[in-house]
Amino acid sequence: MKNLYILLALAFTCYGVQAQLGVDTFTLGDDNANNYPGANWTTTSQGNGFSDWAFDTSLPNGGFAGRFIASFSAALDVSGNSFGMFANSADGTVSGATSTMPKAMEEGDSFSVSIGVNFRDGNKGFDLRDASNATIINFNVGGDQYNITGTPGLYGNAYDPNTVITFTFTQNASDVSWTAVRSGGLSGSESGTIGSISPGTIENVRFYNVSAGTNGDGGSGQRNLYLNSLSFESTYTVAGNSTVSVSGDTTVPYLDIEAGSTVDVPATGNLTVTGLLTISGDLNLTSTSTQFPSLITNGGAFGNYTYNRFVNSNILGNDLISPPVQSQAWSSFLDPVNATALLDGGGSPTVYAFAPFDKTTGDFENYDTNTVANISGGTGYRVATDAGTTLAFTGTENPITTTTVAITNSGPAFEEWNLIGNPYPAYLNVQDFLNNSANAALLDESTVGIYGYDGDASDGWTIYNLSNTTASTAITPGQGFFVAAEGNGNIEFTHSMRRTGTDDDFISGRSDEFIYMMIQLSTDSKQFKTDFYFNDNASLGLDIGYDATVWGGSAPEFAIYSHLVDDNQGKEFALQALSSTDVSNVVIPLGVNASQGEQLRFNIQESTLPETVNVYLDDVVANTTTLLNSGDYVITPSTNLSGTGRFFLRTSEESLSTVENNLDAIEIFAENTSKEIIVRGQLSEDTIIELYDIQGRIVSSTLLDNTNLENRINTASISAGVYVVKLQNNTQQKSQKVIIK
Repeated sequence: MKNLYILLALAFTCYGVQAQLGVDTFTLGDDNANNYPGANWTTTSQGNGFSDWAFDTSLPNGGFAGRFIASFSAALDVSGNSFGMFANSADGTVSGATSTMPKAMEEGDSFSVSIGVNFRDGNKGFDLRDASNATIINFNVGGDQYNITGTPGLYGNAYDPNTVITFTFTQNASDVSWTAVRSGGLSGSESGTIGSISPGTIENVRFYNVSAGTNGDGGSGQRNLYLNSLSFESTYTVAGNSTVSVSGDTTVPYLDIEAGSTVDVPATGNLTVTGLLTISGDLNLTSTSTQFPSLITNGGAFGNYTYNRFVNSNILGNDLISPPVQSQAWSSFLDPVNATALLDGGGSPTVYAFAPFDKTTGDFENYDTNTVANISGGTGYRVATDAGTTLAFTGTENPITTTTVAITNSGPAFEEWNLIGNPYPAYLNVQDFLNNSANAALLDESTVGIYGYDGDASDGWTIYNLSNTTASTAITPGQGFFVAAEGNGNIEFTHSMRRTGTDDDFISGRSDEFIYMMIQLSTDSKQFKTDFYFNDNASLGLDIGYDATVWGGSAPEFAIYSHLVDDNQGKEFALQALSSTDVSNVVIPLGVNASQGEQLRFNIQESTLPETVNVYLDDVVANTTTLLNSGDYVITPSTNLSGTGRFFLRTSEESLSTVENNLDAIEIFAENTSKEIIVRGQLSEDTIIELYDIQGRIVSSTLLDNTNLENRINTASISAGVYVVKLQNNTQQKSQKVIIK
């Protein structure tokens, strides 16, 4: 795992065989005649999930009607019992029985019932109805017909007095599909779809028997409706103290986790709920050190979930994380399991390796047992565990579509740097985050990017910006990172930035679609890297969103970095983007910080440059040129190295064996803090620097000392504006624009 840097140091669930969400169903309601003792069909429901029975009768002209428990056939009976309904003698006599379903039928829900009719005069059947008792779907037996809404004449209306039909109705996204399976005296199956029925419409069922007032039924006990085995099942309501696992990428129309039930999302799973998520039971997401599950809700969410987020051990570098829940009290988070897993420094109260980056102190401030605070999604924290394990974050997802986090350019140290993080239990799309208009306006123009630690801060940070990411690049749930603020304002995280994913945290997403190279500086015990990308959206100057300075704004004591080729302002870049047209013809100033007497090695660590492009390292002090494509440049400096001016990276498609004595390898830039123009690089002979204003008038002229690697010209008395610097000696000249502020 590659994790995030800690600036201060302190002295998976295994899944058995489970039901699969989206595949297996859960019974929310069932009833059958065997539940009613003494052959008495009472109004009180003796089954599960369905409401009490509501009976209705109509007795015109001396008719009689009622209900009973009796045997119909082995195909319908449960332990010899079926529900029966009779309505006889008078035309229009009615017997009705209604039951409300466990819930309105949502997408993935199904209702089933078995029906038997021993004579087809009159009308017998059932209605599936809405909350106002309006009929949505009807099945009717009468006049020698078997009719269902939209489909008359089932089975060619073939009749047998022992035939049982088992209906199953399934709610889809915008319609209801049905099957009718016949058994007993005759067999067969038919199916269909009834359109324009929205989820949540069907809520109850009414069974009825309406007499035709005739006695042509062959004898007493005929003209009855029999029914049995009512069942209501749901794919997306998890009930009955069930435990369900999510496999792979699973999208469900809604999810209702009832009390006592559990849905587990393992590290290899991703769950998207397009409708409402309701959690009365448990929803657990569990990551490993290299895989992170996602939860995306689009229709609102109610109830708490738990994200078990892997956090690295202290000895392996710690982590920067952001809680993947909206908010959780620190006291609640510090339960016995988390408290045991967290690295602690002892003391009274106990101090834990869990700390935000405090802008008022410019440092991390560790929480302790007595800290009163909420840990909030969007805020970044430095966290370490004893041995590398998961920490449980429990809370709700932010219900609003935009989460804002305040960042500032303030404080006694690291003024522009703010530790924030992905607030979602889902991956965060990098380009969506950086291209957000509010974020782009707020981030420092030379440092637009996401700065994440990749395992060892001594070799630099992993930087994500527009130069080295694709439209699909995303960072993991609960990941913390640094951004640099140009001013004060609110960073925005929006629901549209959420994604599912499979990548590790801050393992660089380079691929062959990028033209890039990584140059590494190393000793026997340490290394540092700097990156270069070539694409059509970049130039030799500052490209906002594509170039990124080193973390903190100043390179550490051992480092390699670069300066911009054009419009150089002396800033130290960890990642520089250049135009695709410059890939085979550019000279880039390199900065090196290193101690004397320590052997240094320069090499190409990674590259996708075309094979025809040669990469040279020019050492203008040693007057050497090294082709890095075929070998490393090794040197043991006799003095401490600091800054630019000595080393230049040069690309070419021509074979060169020595350093060309020209002024291309000379840096010129304005240092506005010290009010100076700085000229860095080895001058081979006496050279004059002249400064011109935009009207072409000479402002100053100075002879540079060619024995110095760096010359400084004071500009304190010169007005702010745009100027042209011209270097000139006996054989060469170079002009460059500078801006004096």
